[in-house]
Amino acid sequence: MNDERNKDPPPTAEPAYRLAWTIEDDIFKARVEGDVDAQPVRLAYWREIMRTGRERGCRKLLVIDRKKGKPATPTELAELAHAFRDQRDVFERIAVVEPTAEFMPAVEHGEIFARSLGINVRIFADVASAERWVRFGGADD
Repeated sequence: MNDERNKDPPPTAEPAYRLAWTIEDDIFKARVEGDVDAQPVRLAYWREIMRTGRERGCRKLLVIDRKKGKPATPTELAELAHAFRDQRDVFERIAVVEPTAEFMPAVEHGEIFARSLGINVRIFADVASAERWVRFGGADD
């Protein structure tokens, strides 16, 4: 006999990240927090950032990433870039602040790969430089 009455409802999954955002002019600013270093989490928060920025008509993204225990691998960064290459015409500039200095070489690899796909993204170590570039661009834009 199949009795569904006594079964507990399925648990609702809480995301392994928190996203806070604001909009200033045409810049969607997102701050990511969370402790889970996993590709599905990375893909989930980037999807939410891209979707929310696009829905609000923003042409520029400034993403302040979370401190991590380990950087994404080159394969994971390539997967991330491929997942969002169709957004390259939606967002004029994407600035990412990497707060963990020792991860900059790995994340810069992701920048190079994403740029090769036509995504105008730059990685920064500080918010002020990222905000200046996302707002005004640079000499090589």
